[in-house]
Amino acid sequence: MSGLNILWLKRDLRWQDNDPLAAAFADGAPLLALYCFEPCLENHADFSLRHRKMQEQALLGLQEELGGLAKHLLISAGNADEVLAELAKLLRIEKIFAHREHGIKASYDRDKRVQALCKSHRIDFQEFDHNGVQRGRKNRLQWDENWRKYMQSPTESPNLLDWPQLNQNHWSKLKEFKFKVGLHKLGIQQSSRGLNRKNSLSRLGLFLDREADAYQKYIGEPLLSQEHCSRLSVALAWGTLSLREVYQASLNKLEKANRKSDLRAFISRLHWHSHFIQKFEMEMRMEFENINRGYNAIRQEGNEEFLALWKAGLTGIPLVDACMRSVKSTGYLNFRMRAMVVSFWSHILWQPWQMAVHHLAQCFSDYIPGIHYPQFQMQSSVTGINTIRVYNPLKQALEKDSEAAFISKWIPELAHLPIPFRLEPWKLSPMEQNFYGFQLDRDYPRPMVDVLQAANFAREELWKMKQDPLVRVESQRILKMHTASNRNIQNRTQKIISRKASDT
Repeated sequence: MSGLNILWLKRDLRWQDNDPLAAAFADGAPLLALYCFEPCLENHADFSLRHRKMQEQALLGLQEELGGLAKHLLISAGNADEVLAELAKLLRIEKIFAHREHGIKASYDRDKRVQALCKSHRIDFQEFDHNGVQRGRKNRLQWDENWRKYMQSPTESPNLLDWPQLNQNHWSKLKEFKFKVGLHKLGIQQSSRGLNRKNSLSRLGLFLDREADAYQKYIGEPLLSQEHCSRLSVALAWGTLSLREVYQASLNKLEKANRKSDLRAFISRLHWHSHFIQKFEMEMRMEFENINRGYNAIRQEGNEEFLALWKAGLTGIPLVDACMRSVKSTGYLNFRMRAMVVSFWSHILWQPWQMAVHHLAQCFSDYIPGIHYPQFQMQSSVTGINTIRVYNPLKQALEKDSEAAFISKWIPELAHLPIPFRLEPWKLSPMEQNFYGFQLDRDYPRPMVDVLQAANFAREELWKMKQDPLVRVESQRILKMHTASNRNIQNRTQKIISRKASDT
């Protein structure tokens, strides 16, 4: 039997600007695209059915794009190494083309099992870096230059009608394959706002043509950011758009934009997107432990009752609770509010970040491990190189939800109160509670902790830790490994240590 190639899809669920697909088309051998719903990932603590829904919607979109060639996309239930081993029994696999997945340890271990399988079966396994993130780096020297060069390089979108098709012998053998899954049999339907290529491109165009002009104005607001931020993070997380095509489309729009500062701010965040994934790729132990080992000395024990109240949105702090309820329901929360709820957990409640990291991963529709874990650590102040930001949720509510619109939407038990009391319901006197038909602890809880007192404690403890010898040594190591230049590292560290953040 003649051989065939396999395009192994992961978090790159698109046919356009897909380097492994372009290489497979160039090779010309019969090509089978493969996607696996993998128990080794779905049984992990960071996974949720929300993620499964995103994958299914994107895959349904891929099938629809292929049209009459849709049977060339094989969707399977099983770990990739097991699925490929079964396919290798039925078919002669010549080459496998795939992007590297910069994910959790479970995905990295899976990749190593696939590499071992390919070696034992003499299959040529060709892996490609994704979105400018590079495997095998020990430092960041020349990383920025390489990233920009990649982002500005031409994109390729093969004509799907030229798909190298399998022959009848291949199809007859595939009838014996055990792991096939049919999306339509699962009852999946593509919604008008579902995750697919068409909707992702539509959102990109809408943002660049109209909504980018208000990007910086509303990026920090929990309600208005839902319409005026790009909302492209889900498409980038599951790969219905590539970072490179978003980058190039944004640069093209920048030339004729009315408010260039907004688009520049957005483009800079595309750079940070890859920056954090690269950081995680180079030091994947961040999934489990503090990147700065000096912080292992604090917050070693957690409170399960605190965790339950935080997850349920019952902390007694309205903006925190509104955020936690909103993200659980919708899968979305803007960056400022994400930072605030993590800061509340790690700083105000003084809890270890490891206890909370999986809950938000499950909630986020746009969960990317390489961004999630480094950001969680940065907002928990365990890096030693970032300015300490202890977010005050009371101040954030006054600045970012001053009319309590977001709070009212997600905490309806407060919606009938005057705005000042929706922001700070604990300030209601007993007489006022009777007047408004509202009772603290019955209708809404009192605050778990004194926010200002807890914030002062956290700030003092964390600034003391900046002087810890191990924290300082680790900070030097982190700067050397994760910054582009080794020059003036000592000066940068000293500036960070000496500069205390204002009450955020």
